[in-house]
Amino acid sequence: MSKYPSLQIHPGKGLGFLILGASLHDVLTRLKAQPHLYPTIDISFSPSQPLVAPVILNLPTNGFRLRFDGPDQRLRLMEILDFGKTQLSYKNIDLVKLPEEKPSSADGPEQANRQGPPFRHVYNRLMGPTFPGEYLPPKEITESQAGLYILSYPGIAFTFPLQHSAWSHKADFVSLLSSSAAAPAKSLAIFSGASWHEARQDLFTRPCLNPRSLSLSMKGKEHRPDEVDLVNVCGGGVVELLRRASSPFRIILGETTPQDLVAELGPPDAIYRKNDHRLSIHKTHRREQRMSHGSYGASPIRNDDFYDADHSSAHTTTDDSDAEDDIDPRDDDPGQSTAKCFYNYFHHGFDIFISYPSNPSPPFPNAKHPTHPSTVTKAMDHLVATKVLLHGNVPGSYPFNRYRRSRWVIDAEATGTFEGLDSETSFTTLSEELRSIWKGNYVSEQAEKATQKAIVLDRDWGDSPGSSYEVLEGWEDSEPPHKKGQSAQEGSSSGTTQIYGFPGMLFEVLKNDTDMLSPAPKLIPKSWASTLFLPRTPFPPRALVGERPKYLRRCTETLYNWQDRTRNPAQNGQFILQDGPPFANGPLHIGHALNKILKDITCRFELSLGKRVLYVPGWDCHGLPIEIKAVEQLLAERVDEGLNFKNGTIDPLEIRRAARKLAHSAFSEQKKSFQDWAIMADWDNAWKTMDQKFELRQLEVFSAMVKKGLIRRKCKPVYWSPSSRTALAEAELDYRDDHESTAAYVLYPLWLQLNGLDSLVNAVIWTTTPWTLPANRAIAVHPDLEYCIIDTSRHGNLMVAASTLDSACYFLEEDFKVTCSVLGKQLLGQLYADPFSGTNRYDRPILNAKFVSAFTGTGLVHIAPGHGMDDYELCQRCDIETFVPVDDAGHFTSDVPAPWSDALSGTAVLQGGNKAVLSKLSKDGRLLKQHPYVHRYPYDWRTKQPVIIRATEQWFADVSQIQQAALKSLDSVKFIPEAGHERLKSFVRNRSEWCVSRQRAWGVPIPALYSTVDGKAILTGDSVDHVISEIRDRGVTAWWADPKDDPRWIAPSVSLAYDTSQLRRGTDTMDVWFDSGTSWTQSSKASDEIVCPPADVYLEGTDQHRGWFQSSLLTYIAQQLAANPKNSAPEAPFKTLITHGFVLDSAGLKMSKSIGNVTSPNEIIGDTLLSPKKKKRLDVMGPDALRLWVASSDYTSDVRVNREVLRSINTTLAKYRVTFKFILGVLKDFKGPLDVPLLTLRSPHRIAILQLRRAFGNVRNYYSKRDYDKAIAEINGYITRDLSAFYVESVKDVLYTDRGNARWQAQLTLLVIYQCLQTMLAPVCPLLIEETWDYSTDYIKKTFRHPLETTWAAQEKDLEPFDDPQLAADMLILNQARFSINRAQERARGDKNMGSSLECFALLQIEKLGDGVQTTADCLQRHLTDLAAMFVVSRVDVYVGAPPLRVSNEWVVSEGFEVQGTKVITHVYKAWKAKCMRCWRYLAPVEVEAEEALCDRCESIVDDMRHSYPDLFEPLEDEEIPKYRSDKGL
Repeated sequence: MSKYPSLQIHPGKGLGFLILGASLHDVLTRLKAQPHLYPTIDISFSPSQPLVAPVILNLPTNGFRLRFDGPDQRLRLMEILDFGKTQLSYKNIDLVKLPEEKPSSADGPEQANRQGPPFRHVYNRLMGPTFPGEYLPPKEITESQAGLYILSYPGIAFTFPLQHSAWSHKADFVSLLSSSAAAPAKSLAIFSGASWHEARQDLFTRPCLNPRSLSLSMKGKEHRPDEVDLVNVCGGGVVELLRRASSPFRIILGETTPQDLVAELGPPDAIYRKNDHRLSIHKTHRREQRMSHGSYGASPIRNDDFYDADHSSAHTTTDDSDAEDDIDPRDDDPGQSTAKCFYNYFHHGFDIFISYPSNPSPPFPNAKHPTHPSTVTKAMDHLVATKVLLHGNVPGSYPFNRYRRSRWVIDAEATGTFEGLDSETSFTTLSEELRSIWKGNYVSEQAEKATQKAIVLDRDWGDSPGSSYEVLEGWEDSEPPHKKGQSAQEGSSSGTTQIYGFPGMLFEVLKNDTDMLSPAPKLIPKSWASTLFLPRTPFPPRALVGERPKYLRRCTETLYNWQDRTRNPAQNGQFILQDGPPFANGPLHIGHALNKILKDITCRFELSLGKRVLYVPGWDCHGLPIEIKAVEQLLAERVDEGLNFKNGTIDPLEIRRAARKLAHSAFSEQKKSFQDWAIMADWDNAWKTMDQKFELRQLEVFSAMVKKGLIRRKCKPVYWSPSSRTALAEAELDYRDDHESTAAYVLYPLWLQLNGLDSLVNAVIWTTTPWTLPANRAIAVHPDLEYCIIDTSRHGNLMVAASTLDSACYFLEEDFKVTCSVLGKQLLGQLYADPFSGTNRYDRPILNAKFVSAFTGTGLVHIAPGHGMDDYELCQRCDIETFVPVDDAGHFTSDVPAPWSDALSGTAVLQGGNKAVLSKLSKDGRLLKQHPYVHRYPYDWRTKQPVIIRATEQWFADVSQIQQAALKSLDSVKFIPEAGHERLKSFVRNRSEWCVSRQRAWGVPIPALYSTVDGKAILTGDSVDHVISEIRDRGVTAWWADPKDDPRWIAPSVSLAYDTSQLRRGTDTMDVWFDSGTSWTQSSKASDEIVCPPADVYLEGTDQHRGWFQSSLLTYIAQQLAANPKNSAPEAPFKTLITHGFVLDSAGLKMSKSIGNVTSPNEIIGDTLLSPKKKKRLDVMGPDALRLWVASSDYTSDVRVNREVLRSINTTLAKYRVTFKFILGVLKDFKGPLDVPLLTLRSPHRIAILQLRRAFGNVRNYYSKRDYDKAIAEINGYITRDLSAFYVESVKDVLYTDRGNARWQAQLTLLVIYQCLQTMLAPVCPLLIEETWDYSTDYIKKTFRHPLETTWAAQEKDLEPFDDPQLAADMLILNQARFSINRAQERARGDKNMGSSLECFALLQIEKLGDGVQTTADCLQRHLTDLAAMFVVSRVDVYVGAPPLRVSNEWVVSEGFEVQGTKVITHVYKAWKAKCMRCWRYLAPVEVEAEEALCDRCESIVDDMRHSYPDLFEPLEDEEIPKYRSDKGL
């Protein structure tokens, strides 16, 4: 009898000792070390896609399965499939209680598929509540079939079988899974993620946070050095190891000593000596002898051996000890010979060979980071690292599961269109690129063939990256031992692998269990490739970070100053964008990026229209958020450092100094970030609301409103924040839907004298704010509602609304009887006694109010004018005083009536106040019932604490006087999106007053004086103007610094009316929305103007409808009406108002620092959000990627940002760069002329111009409508569909192989496309456009304007004459013909008849039917000479009726299409001519040998080259025909 294995479950982390993120090698090592617990281990993988599909490790004896990702072979998913084979527990609670002893095989078979825990055990005891999960119906739906319900928690998910007949999406999942229709859990999954629904999207691709080594995940376990994440092969014998947490470590082959390795990587896991036959591939033999041990060949392999994790097993069939070319004189000494060895680092995934130095290998010719190879020679007598063997660990290769997989990247510029050379690149592609990289470093073709072996595998046969990759110190001859009849180019066969060599590196390639193909055809002679006119340009495939500051400066500061200096607004027009100022209180977030980049794209587009742009950025520097930070900073400092504390508070001057310092620091930091995003603006004149110039203009606007009679002081309820002790505007509130209040039903005694009644009745009121009851002054009823008197046994007669009788059963908890009823209007004037008044007098009135609801509460509302907006308005109309027994801190004051003051005074209303009031009511028998109530409630947006409504003495702006003018001005404003129009109108329409005062120290003062005798406020136009003059002379700080009774602040007119010794200055500051709301005063360069012309665009988030948009509108309208009272139609401060949504994370949640889901713009610019693989291949994304993300998003709604979106953006940006790189390379030798009408060009070029003209017009139209995402979609579609797929494919042959007029026409067309692409992308990717201009040819720079300075009109002038209706009609026929040929080609490829599209001819057969026969025939005949190029085939013929054309006897594929009522049959068939070895078209004569076959065009061009460039040719040894030299080029 044996006990069960016992494992603890750790959701989101692992199972027992198995940790998510651990490497396959480490997991296998641990499992195989415990064969008594894990006797059976099965591994499966995909032979055809070994590095794409997951690797699955199944432990059937233990009932669970592990899944590893293919590329990194790291543990991603753990699945419990049988709960009866391992004792599983969570927090020491068993999932399923198993028998104490595990039954042996003698007792009978183990119970299979043991059920897991029932739902209630999981829900009630183990994991707790969660959100509803996902139901998966059965494949065949019947009554008896069961589906699966996936119940997900963070990091763990359960599946419960559920009868399909019981499933309903409307049913509560807890009830469903608790019913008999559900069975216990069938399986369990452990993963990394918040939920299974979210995690499964990128389960196998998201970065792993845990280390690969299990020992590094366990505290107190054995120590291992920091693991290597990536190996960077730098060339020249330099290998850089990038580690998880430590700094990179460079191995310099020929210099790095074994001691260096041990110090950095720790001691090796094993050491194999030079003469030990347990070595990996290092070199191939020159002898034909082969060791027999360890050879697999085609012989069957035992499963146990194949997956054996014993690291002492042999690796390959070769051994260095027998290599003839590895002889070293020092090997004669036995001690010296045995010193050579391999350091095996299994957990890092590589081996390092220790021997004597050899000749160094050369660096990569085009290395991204050039290295200087070692100059150490063999004369050195100490041992060093000379080889590094990196194990690809491809499933199916021998080292699989013996090593951790090593991921590497070759630090050389790839010449193809893909992104880089690394361990995920197929060897076919890898070898082609390496051949190209080393192309010019061989003295002859024979030398190249001797070092580089031909690849015998083909991509279609599933070749995969090398199972190992060896970095060598010197040039390694990898020529294999030849068997009789074997070609030297077939590569070295080693069982299931082959070996291929390049300078300084050697690859062992897995054959994927496929039969070896025949040797690859001979490569195209280098001479033919060298005669091509291939694109050449130094334009880098990736943006160079070191060049970024230069391009940023040019496309921002330099460009803005140029247009400001040269553009004349009178001639070209002016565009003004008014900046909505961000708070200067911390680092920028992704929302700032969305906002600022949208503004910049808008400005740049207007600049490209020829206008002068006026965009002066600003900052909001006052207000509570900055003051809170300043106070916190001051309180943290020591008193002896100069702080001045007065009466336990901080001097306002100290607060202002600290706040100004904080705001200026944040301003500088934010300004730098904005500039790094390529925001073009007048940065030198950026304004801040704390600047004296701004404050003076703000006070001038305030003065105008005072003179207009719009500013007045009232004691009126406002939103009050006890936590920050200030009034708050609506825009400064956040609403929470989960706020819980204590609601209460309270009895108020009412002496009812009505309709013959003269008796005591208790009016029942319901309130969610019991703390406001001491301030009660009336009860309101609806005049049209019916109110009933009900008789109860415990509480006597009660009054409630008839519509609420049903709810009376809830709060009464007893039977009742309706005795009579009255209308609300009849109750007007009835009197009741207030329990808090301290008397029993019936002196409080019942009032009528329309706001009373018939369905909420009891239909009777308690009225406290000091704590409610509607209550205040109602009591004002009835001349009832406002009573507020609550102070600034939110505590009850001693103003509470005497019987209650002792119990309530000093109590916080939102903490103990409610409880104290309800306790007192209960003792007095006035509390009918209390209960918790969850509802929507306002919170302070900064302190995140609940606010109260409290009447205080505040300054208000009378909005009602200017409301209609403001609403009317919006009718002429354009809103994007249109819904913003009504949204802003509703906010203005529902606002009659605006509280403009705040009780803070950091802000612009409200320049009011107060009497110390009666507290009367003095605020007149003269008094304000006098204060403005003082501030202009001495600064706003003097308002707080001067003595309180300083007479210099008192205007002469005030001195005549008041005793100046009894006046003091106020301490209130203006609402920060008034600050930013007057920022329109900064949009004019004329310093003496206050009312500036309306801005063309205001652009902010949708939350600013109740904030900045509204405050700007109200102050701008007020200023105009104050300046000209007769103005009947004042303007809004904006002509167009654009709003954008919020930025959401991948789960659709608004980004918030408190949640921790914030994405920093710098993470996008620096590319730290993408996987390590992507980071190495794409380096950094740069500001253009951030800008492209903004432009590609539909900003009118909420915008998402996540890794998937950014990968797509990165791909798009890379596509732009590749496109520009291609065009620049093609235009390298273009010198004009340009004065040729585009209409005279050949068909492909005219079609390309027509497509460009359409796209160019659409993009401009989208930019004009501010539909930036549609503009980018149009650009992307044009590049992919029209430019790349059609035009480039059509003219590539002409560009690479032709010359003269044909090539010039293609270059001219691409030049036009190049300029239009620059114009279209300039608003979004200015750095890229600046960079393309930097790499443009001298001819282009001298001939054309800078693309950021040119205009759409200039480009349209070139495209406008190009109006060819006939060509536009022809394109419909040509496109259908092209698509038909493509369909036929795909069918031919599916039948394995062809590969390249040039391998076929095409015939278009027009049937003699329909009215459009002649039209179709004429169209195809007009373009006949260009059809082969446009369709990318070697030849095209057109016939009407049956064609008398020779058709291949081997294969023919036919397709058809109809156009204009005419049927056209497309025949695609095998080309019956030979392949031209220069242009690859099948137009060469078949009589010529394949290596020398050329078409007529290429033959003529090469002949001309032979005469024009005789020094490029040299005679062959056995022939007189010149051959193109390998060391020359055009």
